[in-house]
Amino acid sequence: MHLGRPREELVWHKAEHGKPYLADGSCHFNLTHSEEVAALAVGTHELGLDIEDRRRKVDFYALGRRFFAPPEALELERSPDPRTLFFEIWTAKEAYIKALGDGLTHPLDQFLTYHRGEWGLFDVQGHPLTWSLSRPHCPYPEISAALAVQVPAKTRSYEFGPAGTLEPVPVASSR
Repeated sequence: MHLGRPREELVWHKAEHGKPYLADGSCHFNLTHSEEVAALAVGTHELGLDIEDRRRKVDFYALGRRFFAPPEALELERSPDPRTLFFEIWTAKEAYIKALGDGLTHPLDQFLTYHRGEWGLFDVQGHPLTWSLSRPHCPYPEISAALAVQVPAKTRSYEFGPAGTLEPVPVASSR
């Protein structure tokens, strides 16, 4: 994203929990990593991005019961692939709280990312929030990725091609 002005004119601030932002709100970004993989999201609306390596050893049932909203924890218990579902819910939740700038100070059980078989961002009663949730393309099959954007927005995803150029790739959207 080109801002049309010299970098010396950019004024940076940090939110209460440390998330950096441009003072004029012209550009929003989020950087995330898991193991050896990193990802960056840049846009004109508030956003949050998270990736997680599903090969990590975690007690996903215990973490789901502790941190997820009850309907999500129940879905996890019933899932034929609980490891994948855990990381898909976790990345969606982290993407949203990163977008809010709250980090893990925001209670993860106070909103839903998976409700009645559908991905999105919902309050605990299942009403949609004014956020868009998508699954950016990741060339590594063991990585779960989620992007939360404050307004429904068309999401584009790119990866570096063989010549070092950015190549567009499809994005799976849930709303």
